[in-house]
Amino acid sequence: MGSYTFCWVAAILILGAQAYLPVNYKCGVQPKSRDECGYDGITAEECGKKGCCFDDSVSDAIWCYTPWKFEATECNPAGPKARVNCGYPGISEKDCTEKGCCFDSAIPQVVWCYQPEIQAVERDCGAITPKKRVNCGPPGVTPDQCRENGCCFDSSVAGVPWCFKPEVKKETIQCAVLPKLRVNCGHNGIDMDQCYQKGCCFDSSDPHAPWCFYPDITDGNALTMFCTGNSLMRRA
Repeated sequence: MGSYTFCWVAAILILGAQAYLPVNYKCGVQPKSRDECGYDGITAEECGKKGCCFDDSVSDAIWCYTPWKFEATECNPAGPKARVNCGYPGISEKDCTEKGCCFDSAIPQVVWCYQPEIQAVERDCGAITPKKRVNCGPPGVTPDQCRENGCCFDSSVAGVPWCFKPEVKKETIQCAVLPKLRVNCGHNGIDMDQCYQKGCCFDSSDPHAPWCFYPDITDGNALTMFCTGNSLMRRA
């Protein structure tokens, strides 16, 4: 997936933290970053049966595509002011967590029900050049059998494995995206539930920025992010 920048304070992720899992976000993949998971003319129902995501709102993008593969989520206590709302005023802890969100009422004057940070695994098929493919299936393996085993399939190049191992990257998905960096994922008047159904983030606090927008992605290795005024700095 592409490289994205966001402002995050001391965000060092720990796998296996509070296991809230907002499964709707598995389909929040920007059109330009999608991997094909179907075929031309596939219906939404057929795509869903394959365990894939379907979104035909962008005409020149892949409509049936591979979802995110979640490993764990983290309700990071750092940077409370950067929390993105995930509920409504007065929401209970039970209702918040059932939505797959984080709840922390210990700090006043900040959002108590907020979006978690998600660790995902990306299996990038396009990053492997044909000559460097490592075989991932027996002779005669079908495309569906290949992909069901977490492998890539491409029969367009002769003399190399068609079913091959992908490049595996760990990435982090989160919704604390600066308003000016948001990529619109909805339409005028879209509400929170409709936005979540598309696998995207929702934040209506800024009237001049998209309220429904794609999650932000960064390398899943431990990073520390610092904010200084309007500038952004990243340290590995």
